Amino acid sequence: MLPWLLSPYHAIVNRLSANRLHHALLLTGTEGIGKMQLAERLANIMLCKLPAEHQPCQQCQSCQLFAAGTHPDFHMLQSERQIGVDLVRESIAKLSRTSQLSGNKVLIIPAAETMTEAAANALLKTLEEPTANTYLILVTHQLSRILPTILSRCEKHALPTPTTQQSLEWLRQQGMEVTEAQLQAYAYAPLKVQSSLSEPGGVQYADFITGLESIIAGNTDETQFAGNWQEEAKRIVGWCQHYIHRQYIRNQKQSALAVYNECIKALVHLQNPGVNKKLVLSTLLAQFSHLDLT
Repeated sequence: MLPWLLSPYHAIVNRLSANRLHHALLLTGTEGIGKMQLAERLANIMLCKLPAEHQPCQQCQSCQLFAAGTHPDFHMLQSERQIGVDLVRESIAKLSRTSQLSGNKVLIIPAAETMTEAAANALLKTLEEPTANTYLILVTHQLSRILPTILSRCEKHALPTPTTQQSLEWLRQQGMEVTEAQLQAYAYAPLKVQSSLSEPGGVQYADFITGLESIIAGNTDETQFAGNWQEEAKRIVGWCQHYIHRQYIRNQKQSALAVYNECIKALVHLQNPGVNKKLVLSTLLAQFSHLDLT
């Protein structure tokens, strides 16, 4: 378990052990802090036949099936895009059946904010009147996009963002030497840093900084980097936003604030399916090519 999530994990498990846990949990918090790891560990202990000392036993049939990804009473509701009403109804049908291992049933909904309104409405009855021994765990980093009707029927757990020291120490334990500036560029989300550094290829933050400063100095055509970086457009725009925010804090120049606002617009554009990512990036990077930070 991630060290910064131990306290909320223990609090939830204590109430589970005392049979006082609400049937619908909503885990919220910054992206990249391990909400899904917590959700899956909770699902594991909810299904375990012999939990002890806040931990699933990892020995019983239920734990072995969970580890193998074949537990018949564990379900994950996810989609590459929005979560539609048909997926929700299918999951509800599974929960309504009798537990195959005569224990709890668990449904995790990652990215719960992507549920359509129809899908959320289809889930309401289950949230209001769940079948026996059923737990639902919703996960989101965009709480404002969850319908109020869903929010009112879930027990909300706002998970803490780890301190800088906790993040850097954990990343070191994973064999990754990371600077505070790098961590800051990933919004202090250690799992984002881990994912970025673990992926083969991809744009690394140090290379991004070199490229961006080359654009600012007028030494490089921004369209070249826009083409190279377009597959990771959201991450690049986020880094641009972080970079220019730091510059604005230092010099309070209106030109830096204007570019910061362009970063926000670029992130909005990137939410649209089918958007020309190269064009969005090249337009934003062109703003940096005219930037005077002296």
